Amino acid sequence: MAFRILLASLSLTFAFSVVGWSVLINALVKSNQESSYVKSVAPTGTIVDINYHDIYSVGFVMTAACAVLTGLSFVSAFSLIFSIGRKLRHFRLQAYLMFFFALWLLATVIACDVLFVTGSTEVTATLDGFAVPQSVIEQLEQAIGVLPAYSTKSYLKLCAILPWFAVPFAILSGLLLLKATRNTKYYAETEETESEKGLEKIEDVQQA
Repeated sequence: MAFRILLASLSLTFAFSVVGWSVLINALVKSNQESSYVKSVAPTGTIVDINYHDIYSVGFVMTAACAVLTGLSFVSAFSLIFSIGRKLRHFRLQAYLMFFFALWLLATVIACDVLFVTGSTEVTATLDGFAVPQSVIEQLEQAIGVLPAYSTKSYLKLCAILPWFAVPFAILSGLLLLKATRNTKYYAETEETESEKGLEKIEDVQQA
């Protein structure tokens, strides 16, 4: 039963981690497409600078954390399956790594949510060497239907929500891995004690 629970937890960690980095990569693609569109509809001779580096940097770190959790959960599940029937399972390091990257992802998801609610893309433009007033830029954004606030972008909303699901399952997997380590350590010590008792009985029989 414990084996099935651990395997299910690792599988869910793997699934939600894959979903996490998938929506983050999708957001990167969508944001690049949006930036290209805004620049393409700008008047001829206008140089447009679109700055979303704050949420881009956070998203990059989130993607890395989700990718690591994907690989780590897969390796843990693989080693769990192929250690059936064995007394020793070296899951302690995997458990600590699971905790570390779960907390890493938690911190970046919180930062992403804060930016999603409060942040916005900074757009500046120059025309023939002169800065375009911000009021004109805002009117153009309204006209083409591209709003600067992060909270208006559906692809960023997915990034602010879906990676959350990987965090609790990664923490649960870490706890279950630690429990499995303690259990196998107990079994190993029990087996060693029983082996010693068996050797003592053989020695007693030989001496008799």
